[in-house]
This record gives sequence, structure tokens and C-alpha cells, in this order.
Amino acid sequence: MDKKTADRLENIKQHPEDHHHDYDRLLSCCMVDGALDTLLMQAHQDYAPIGYNGGKACDTTDGPCSCGAWH
Repeated sequence: MDKKTADRLENIKQHPEDHHHDYDRLLSCCMVDGALDTLLMQAHQDYAPIGYNGGKACDTTDGPCSCGAWH
């Protein structure tokens, strides 16, 4: 894991309240050097869930979500 990813991952863990994003902001937050980092995507779901739908954690406030719904 590179330093940028590690630093952002630590920030998600320590400050989950700062990582409740709409879909576009979620993608932006998970970009590292122009590529989508799937570890950071999963971290939002694991450490900063917005809610739950059918037992699956939600990772966006608006737009397509990891729970399978569109919020």
C-alpha cells in the first residue's frame, strides 16, 4: 500500500464523519494518482457507513450505493 492510500485510509478510520459523501465525492475521495482505489471504497463501507439497507452497509448519501440501491 502506498503512502497516499495509507494516509487516506487512516483518515477514514479516525474521522468517519468526514467521509459521508454523495457518489461523485466518494469517487473523488477514493482516487489515488488518477486511479480508483478499491481499498478506499471498501473502507468507506466498513468504517464510515451512512446506514444499512437489507443488512448491507451504505456508502453514499446520493447516487448508486454499495447496498444495491440508488439513494
